[in-house]
Amino acid sequence: MSVQFHELTVSAVIRETAECSSFELSVPAELHEKYQYKAGQHLTFELPWEDFKITRCYSLSSCADLGEPLKIGVKRVEGGRISNWLNDNLKVGASIMASVPEGRFVLDPETRSSAPLFLFAGGSGVTPIIALLKSALAITKRSVTLLYANQDRDSVIYGDEIDRLAAEHSDRLIVRHHFDAEGGYLSPAEVRALLHDTDTAEFYVCGPEPFMELIESTLAEAGVHEELIYIERFVSPADSDRVEVDAIDVASLEAPETFSLWLDGRSRTVPYVSGKTLLQCAQDAGLQPAHSCESGYCGSCMANVKTGKVHMRTHEALSKRDIARGVALLCQSVPASSEPLELDSDSTSFRTASAVKSSYSKRASQLAAVAAFAFMVAGTLVLRLVH
Repeated sequence: MSVQFHELTVSAVIRETAECSSFELSVPAELHEKYQYKAGQHLTFELPWEDFKITRCYSLSSCADLGEPLKIGVKRVEGGRISNWLNDNLKVGASIMASVPEGRFVLDPETRSSAPLFLFAGGSGVTPIIALLKSALAITKRSVTLLYANQDRDSVIYGDEIDRLAAEHSDRLIVRHHFDAEGGYLSPAEVRALLHDTDTAEFYVCGPEPFMELIESTLAEAGVHEELIYIERFVSPADSDRVEVDAIDVASLEAPETFSLWLDGRSRTVPYVSGKTLLQCAQDAGLQPAHSCESGYCGSCMANVKTGKVHMRTHEALSKRDIARGVALLCQSVPASSEPLELDSDSTSFRTASAVKSSYSKRASQLAAVAAFAFMVAGTLVLRLVH
């Protein structure tokens, strides 16, 4: 099943900076249930352009835990078709086609309330980050540190809202701004100076690629476990008039008759149909793995390749490190050999690191249960000996 789009109405337009606007969206009553969302998720939009349609993903800056209406932030991109069009033309009362909320860049509900939270935002990457910030302050007792990097003070998006949150939660929220125009580019030393409790804290990162690479490498050098780092990586898809032809003839690739897909805690056997992506095959089999843009640019359909090989038509949402660790996009993947193919759609949140976290958490729970049982048995034996 391809992405379904529904008509939403623009209820407010807020000029955040000279280059960025926020758009509040009204959802028809009959669709309210479909548009329930979590802080950090995004919407995929479909807009007509000349004689074809264009899709783009934009993160929600609103927080459902506070009852806020859907709100996206859109910053102009030089030469960007949609970002500039939205800022110039989208007015209150206008309609726009949007998917239901998707995305895995959300707070982990299993995280202990005492675990510190670090949020790193660069430029318009603050859009999902501020949603996570508001959610953490509203429904948890966690201490939060926000590092927000921009070119200059006039580029700060949601500045007043961040200042208000800092004042209201001064006992557990630390906000640090960095401005390239005043201090040069952000340095690893500035990031390291903020870190503490690196063995238990969680780290969420969103921004331009160089910014995210700096944060990732600095955290790694500081000894932060990969399973504690969450990355949101967005790029704009190639429009239909700019798509590069895949150099590999997919039809020539060998493929197994079926593949295995772990989903919702169960392994499912899925028939493979030549010419279709793994996502399409899963959907044909009645399964619904997480997905959104279906263009390889949002990362919602990430899965970990456990055995076998796949070929991805595009993989812009993944870093080189993700690919090296076996992360694949179901919407872009086809089998690349006849050997058995097994993928895990449960274990990967935003990157392979989250797969480690998932398995680590499950293993930790199992060990805790075994330890508790052993303790009970030992206690019973001691009581018998005493008596």
